[in-house]
Amino acid sequence: MKTRRVFLLAVFALAAACANAAAPGAAPARPNILLLCVDDLRPELRSFGAAYIHSPAMDSLAASGRAFTRHYVQAPTCGASRSALLTGQYASAPELRGNDALLLRAARPDTAPPTLPRHFRENGYRTVAIGKISHHPGGLGGKDWADPAKVEMPGAWDANLMPSGPWQTPQRAMHGYTGGRPRVPGKTPAFEHTDESDELAYPDGWITREALAQMETLAAAQSPFFLAVGIIKPHLPFVTPRAYLDLYAGVELPPIPHPQRPAGLSTWHESKEFFSSYAHDGRDPRTDAAYADQIRRSYAASVSYADAQVARILEKLDALGLAQNTLVVLWGDHGWHLGEHAIWGKHALFEESLRAPLVIRA
Repeated sequence: MKTRRVFLLAVFALAAACANAAAPGAAPARPNILLLCVDDLRPELRSFGAAYIHSPAMDSLAASGRAFTRHYVQAPTCGASRSALLTGQYASAPELRGNDALLLRAARPDTAPPTLPRHFRENGYRTVAIGKISHHPGGLGGKDWADPAKVEMPGAWDANLMPSGPWQTPQRAMHGYTGGRPRVPGKTPAFEHTDESDELAYPDGWITREALAQMETLAAAQSPFFLAVGIIKPHLPFVTPRAYLDLYAGVELPPIPHPQRPAGLSTWHESKEFFSSYAHDGRDPRTDAAYADQIRRSYAASVSYADAQVARILEKLDALGLAQNTLVVLWGDHGWHLGEHAIWGKHALFEESLRAPLVIRA
């Protein structure tokens, strides 16, 4: 008999729903739930000890809630980690340890576990997802991640949205460059910072704009809501307005700890996603300190850009008068190596791949 493992997120959300009752004899005031998922976010936040990082919105959230500084995910890859969070179950079979975990579970409805948003939906909540919550932004698989016949979490969401803007499809937006340009595997760079300041020149700008619009609609509804917003940065490619990179001009970066490949048997790998999917013009951060510095500053810029999206969402929550009755959860789906163990990426069972931020404000 398999044991179901329910995650802290569900426990805290449901506990808050029970505890946040009105006076005896009055109807309970069920809280809204706002889940903020940030892709590839290691604990590279000032509130988690990275003193050089500019992350005021997430730091403020941590200061007003509870920051879990020793939070570890269940798998060091997007799909399996998100599947574990959203179903409350470990990947019990090898095929569930990859990015198609939720699609494979959904294909077996007789054994597929219930999902967290579906639980809220079946208990009177309006459930809305925007951006990357499950592995595919918008929650669909198939060609371009846009096949309505292939749903990652059937019955979970009243609306599962991915505004793709000029990138046209969720898959292209996921790896998009400024202004609608798609990634060309192995030929486009790992980072890009331009003077374009229009928020809609970047995929996360579209996601955040949709989130703000949905919040206005949800605020006017009579039922409580479960709103999940999935911010893509700092996932590769590290693409932001130049202003976010400028935050790190002249900033001294801390040295990379244990930068060498481990000598013994381990889960070390060759950083294929980073090296094979992007062009590096012959440069290698494992041997080129200046290039390593560029990559680390671009990652930091992407964290600060993601933080700016979190700020806009939390400001809207306040402006709509929803903050006092909304449980806010900030979650990184896994970590990311910035040269530790000579890895640039995730997919390893080291601390840097498995540790991620978790903040809960109730």
